[in-house]
Amino acid sequence: MSEAAANEVTQREMIRIIGLFRKNGFKGEYVSFQHVVDEGATYFVVMSDENNGTQGLFKADLLAGTVEFQYMLDENHAVAK
Repeated sequence: MSEAAANEVTQREMIRIIGLFRKNGFKGEYVSFQHVVDEGATYFVVMSDENNGTQGLFKADLLAGTVEFQYMLDENHAVAK
């Protein structure tokens, strides 16, 4: 399997991730999802604040049911396309 295919997130996974974020009280717009290679059901998620548009990178683990903030995205911190 190619690296790009390994990083793709299915619609079913996205729904589970969004449910996990909502369960943990997160609100905002989901910008992107990326599977973390070699970490099972772990994903990087970029969310945008619905009030001011700032973006943050989060790490979500579906098996553990956790969401961890990583850092704010700005001109010095960006996610590769």
